[in-house]
Amino acid sequence: MDQIDKAKRVQDLIGGINNVANRNCEDCQKEVSDIRYMQCNRQNDYLEKELDQISKGNSLLSGLTAAPVRANSIIKPACMRVSMEARFGASSKTFRECSANGSSRQAFRPCISENYFKLINNSFDLVSSCMKDFIAPGQGVENQKLDVRAVYALINVESGFHVNAMSGTGAGGIGQFTSPAIQDVNTNELRDVRISLEGNQNQQCNQLSMQFLDSMEPIRPQKSLSCDRISLRNGNPVKNMIYTFAYLKGVKKDLDTMIFANKNYRNKFKLSEFDLNKVKRALMVWSHNTGPAGTWTPVKALLNSFYRNRSVTDADQFINQVQQYMQKFPASANKSSARRKETSHYFPSITNTLNTIEKNAGGGSCVN
Repeated sequence: MDQIDKAKRVQDLIGGINNVANRNCEDCQKEVSDIRYMQCNRQNDYLEKELDQISKGNSLLSGLTAAPVRANSIIKPACMRVSMEARFGASSKTFRECSANGSSRQAFRPCISENYFKLINNSFDLVSSCMKDFIAPGQGVENQKLDVRAVYALINVESGFHVNAMSGTGAGGIGQFTSPAIQDVNTNELRDVRISLEGNQNQQCNQLSMQFLDSMEPIRPQKSLSCDRISLRNGNPVKNMIYTFAYLKGVKKDLDTMIFANKNYRNKFKLSEFDLNKVKRALMVWSHNTGPAGTWTPVKALLNSFYRNRSVTDADQFINQVQQYMQKFPASANKSSARRKETSHYFPSITNTLNTIEKNAGGGSCVN
């Protein structure tokens, strides 16, 4: 009974912070009831014992694992299921299993069991609900949900929403964090994240900060400590999700300083608020791969040449031109032919992946 009561409290609190109307959605309920989970085997069941132990505990992570899946979560559970089943970004990654001493070894993709799916789905719903105001302060509900959709789309390509995805370069976890990105968040963003979460009126958001940022150590940037990025014992996937939102907020601030609030460029954008946010969202997502300088360098080149004596009036055209200018005028770290190709195709690839997921999940947007 304690477990049922705990799960119900978490479920009620997650629902209470979602801006989505509490409407009667028969199709949504059916999508949740139709979700099917994997039959685990000896090759992919290595998270199951730990997940079972977590589900019986008293932490927020335990509640997220035990709580049922909400039909009206910000991102439709059917889309999350397609994300985890497919191998968009994770196909080029290995998966790692962490031992008790912090070392890791290569593993198969983890079994998408009911506990695993609920942990991933409920964690992203809670983190995005709590941090949508942080990443898009002052924005309306629709723009905030579109920012969450953009983060969801990015994670699809980065990890396929698998907690223990690991690239050959050591980038790890849901958001595929590298050592420099972790250090950037630890140095520049965690203080503001704590203030935002602990100042939120909902106690679940307060608990995100207190349990994952205060009670636990921050993620350590050393590549040799890569289990910090992927291990359930270190609060993942929740902690890695928090870091993903935090890093993207920092990227937004950098782009505002260099482009959108810069006196040389701010008046060039003659766009509606919706379209301007569309451009900002695209550049934010792009910067997760390129780094902020890897995005603002070609954007400045574009604004200083093609738009030298004209205004930006078409958001889609501008985004397509940014892709071309990443090939022509890359930042110094992205000048190799391989990096030019990777960076220029990164955002279009994410867009194409999202379109495929939404089609495979029944059509329409993945946002409720």
